[in-house]
Amino acid sequence: MAERLRHAILAISFVLLIISSVRGETFNLSLDQCLEIAYESNKTLLQLKENINSSSYRVEEARSGFFPQLSFSGSYTRLGRVPGFDVPGMTIDFGTANNYNLVLSLVQPVFTWGKIRNSYDIAKYGLSLTQEEYRKTQHEIKLNVTSLFHNVLLARELIEVREESIARIEDHLSSVQEKYDKGYAPEFDVLRVKVQLANAKPPLVQAKNLYHLTLDNLKNLLGISLSDSVSLEGTLKSEPLEVDQIQADEYAFRNRSELKLLSQRGRIGRKALALAKAGNKPSLFGTANYEYKRPYYSEDEWKTDWNFTLALSFPLFDGFLTRSRVKQAESDLKQLDITERQIRDLIRLEISQAVSDLSLALENILSQEENVKQAKEALRIARVQYQKGMLTNLELMDTEFALTVAETNHLQAQSDYLIATARLEKAMGKD
Repeated sequence: MAERLRHAILAISFVLLIISSVRGETFNLSLDQCLEIAYESNKTLLQLKENINSSSYRVEEARSGFFPQLSFSGSYTRLGRVPGFDVPGMTIDFGTANNYNLVLSLVQPVFTWGKIRNSYDIAKYGLSLTQEEYRKTQHEIKLNVTSLFHNVLLARELIEVREESIARIEDHLSSVQEKYDKGYAPEFDVLRVKVQLANAKPPLVQAKNLYHLTLDNLKNLLGISLSDSVSLEGTLKSEPLEVDQIQADEYAFRNRSELKLLSQRGRIGRKALALAKAGNKPSLFGTANYEYKRPYYSEDEWKTDWNFTLALSFPLFDGFLTRSRVKQAESDLKQLDITERQIRDLIRLEISQAVSDLSLALENILSQEENVKQAKEALRIARVQYQKGMLTNLELMDTEFALTVAETNHLQAQSDYLIATARLEKAMGKD
């Protein structure tokens, strides 16, 4: 019921998105909403959902082996010549020209040396395998959506920084122009500020282009039309995250989809080995038939009959087929063991890199926060000193540029930290 409600909410969200686009309004999306839309619209996930459905039907197919198979058959035979023999004065027939036979048959496996059970277990583990593949793909999509989401926020914040920088330069230009008009500043200072203003405009255009391009990439990932108007809700601020790498490794070993997939493949492999070993083992089946036929032996009338059979099948020689299949299954299991050790090493390396990136991004945030404070204070002091003639125009321009660089680096560090957090969560296998 909860699943249906969630799908209904998402469907309504898409409808509202279309309506808002037609009206020229902006549809606001949070990170969680972006993830929900991606999970519902991503074509790879949709395909995996169908794989899950197909696997569930294979489980039902394998389960049918436990049940008896009931069938009905009917036949009619017309004999051109009825068998018989002649005696003096008469002919004795062994049957009739018209023969009818209706049969209801039931076949029940009695003992198959685990073949049916192992096939059923393989189908169940196959279903778990496709479900885990779906979860693994979700983690990958989550990282991609989260990275693009924060990159869009970064581009949006960079636009504000560039606009504020231009506003500061324009304000400084007015001040320099005023001084020049009064004869307190040379024309060279005015020209330098105008050049600085001209140089500050292309980065603003680049920031706007980056914003629209990154937002379009996010729309494409979410399956949203590029013509739709979308605005993101969120900021680049985050709380510091404390990480113990040993605990992170242990958590990842319990939750990473790659290891869970290997575990399921190992279960399938062991069942396949048991199934291969049963290839030259006996099987016992029971068969029951209920017949309604005419003629009934020597009587030309409809009557019923029944029979029951226990059939034992015991392969004596299969050309070494079973031995080959057993060796193959054993080799497959050994490969899985080697792959598991390799993946564990890669997971440790991935977590180590994510923790390192997270630590570096946090240090950058703290240092850049201080840089921004100092740059703002330096600019305030520089403006006062410039007005008093204690500071040159070039020194003030350098101070303004330093503030822009500090603000840009601070935003980049915040974005790097959020993306590093998302990479760490993926490396640990967090949903």
